[in-house]
Amino acid sequence: MNTTKLRLLYLIDLFKQDTNETNPVTMPDIQDYLYSKGIVAERKSLYEDIDTLKTWGLDIIYNRPQGYYLASTDFDIIEIKLLVDAIASSDFLTKKKTNELQKKLLNCINHYDQESIKHQLFQNPNKFKNENIFYSLDTIQNAINKNSSIQFMYFDITIDKQKKYRKDSTPYHLIPYALLYENQRYYCIGYSTKYNNFSHYRVDKMDQVILQDDFNEKKNFNLSKYKTTNFNMTLGQIENITLEFDLSLTNIVFDTFGQDVFIQKVSPTTFTINLSTTLSSNFIGWLLQFGKKVKVLSPSSLIEDIKHLIDEVQEVY
Repeated sequence: MNTTKLRLLYLIDLFKQDTNETNPVTMPDIQDYLYSKGIVAERKSLYEDIDTLKTWGLDIIYNRPQGYYLASTDFDIIEIKLLVDAIASSDFLTKKKTNELQKKLLNCINHYDQESIKHQLFQNPNKFKNENIFYSLDTIQNAINKNSSIQFMYFDITIDKQKKYRKDSTPYHLIPYALLYENQRYYCIGYSTKYNNFSHYRVDKMDQVILQDDFNEKKNFNLSKYKTTNFNMTLGQIENITLEFDLSLTNIVFDTFGQDVFIQKVSPTTFTINLSTTLSSNFIGWLLQFGKKVKVLSPSSLIEDIKHLIDEVQEVY
C-alpha cells in the first residue's frame, strides 16, 4: 500500500490539531505520531513532505532546536471565540445543535487553544427545544437558492404551552427572498402571490415547512430597506415619522437605525431624525422608554396614539 498521500493527510492533521508556537513538534515526535498510525517514515521523506505542505500553503515554521509548528490557520483563536459565543447566545439554536456547531468550529484550531475557549463557554438557559427549526432554515434557504416557493403552517403558543395553528390550520404559501437574524430570532421574508406583497414570519413559529417544485420570477427586493421600514420586525402601517431626541441618545439612535440615518441638530441639546417605518405598539413602547428625552413631531396620528396609550396605562395604576 502506498502510504505517501495518507502520510500527508496525517501530517496536516498533526500540525493543525497538535502544534502552535509554544507547542512545536520535533522530527522524532512526527515519526512517533505517524508510527502510531501504522506508518513508518524516514527523515528525508518527511522533510520533503513538509516542503510540499509549505508549498501547498500551510504556514509551517521551524525553530531550532524546538521543532516545527503551524504559525497561522484559517481562523484565529479570537475569531473562533466570537463565533462560538454568537452560537451560544442564539436562542433559536437548540442545545444539541449548539454543541454540534461549537465542536465543528473548535476543530478548526489546535487543541491547546480549544481548551482555553472551552473554559469560557457559557450555557444559555433560553435555548429552544424544537429541533425542526434548523431543518426549516435549510428548506427555506434551499427555496431561496432555487427561486421556489414554500408551504408551511404557522402557530402561536397557548397558555398551556401547546401549538395552535393560525387560519384554522390552513397552510401558508410564500416565495422566500431572505432569512434575517434579528432580535435573537430568524425571520423568513418573502412575497405572497395571494396578497401581492412582501411579509415576514418567525422561523421558530413555522412548522411543516415544505419546498415546492415551482420556479418563480424574482421581484425587486431590498433587504436593508425592508428591515429599516419594519421596526424590530413588527408588521404595521408604514409612516413617515419625525422625532426629536435629547443629545444623550445619539448612540442609541445610531444603534437602532444605523449610522446612515440623517440627523439634524436643532439646538445645543437636541436633534431630529426623519424615517419611514411601521407604526406599532412595539415602536411606541420603544419611544416611551426614553421618557422626556424623545418627542414625536409628526405624524399627528402617532402623537394621539401615544397619548391614548398613556391614558390607558394611568387607568390601570
